[in-house]
Amino acid sequence: MKLLAFFSMPNWSYLAINFLYQLGLAFWIGGSIALGALAAPVLFKALPRAQAGTIFGPTLRRFSRARVVAVCLMIAGAAAKYIGWERNAESPWIAVRWFAIALLALTVVYEIAYLEPAIERNRGDAAVFAKLHNRAEVLMKSALVVAIVALFLS
Repeated sequence: MKLLAFFSMPNWSYLAINFLYQLGLAFWIGGSIALGALAAPVLFKALPRAQAGTIFGPTLRRFSRARVVAVCLMIAGAAAKYIGWERNAESPWIAVRWFAIALLALTVVYEIAYLEPAIERNRGDAAVFAKLHNRAEVLMKSALVVAIVALFLS
């Protein structure tokens, strides 16, 4: 009897689907903190700015491509949750969660399509580069806050 209760308690399909959503968010949040709050300050403190940027720039570009996969996991998980369990729910929080996911998707597309190429083109112009770098930093921090909101609303 207890063995049967063990296997019937959790909703395995919901757990698996929610896992996809949370895995995407864990990767986004964890990677942002690991790179932005932990690795970047140490790297830029230990090396000359140009050398640290030469190392860290490609790392951030790779991370932005990996965040595309993270957003796809979030969308797949959230869509399956909505179709399977939330379709009849009338909650503004589901809409807020979808808005957060859309913002995350837009930030990574903006970063890959516009910001990264603009930064590369303007490496020689210190004033423009600084402005674009600041924009990228604010974007990463803002997206981190949005990802935390999306996680809270999971």
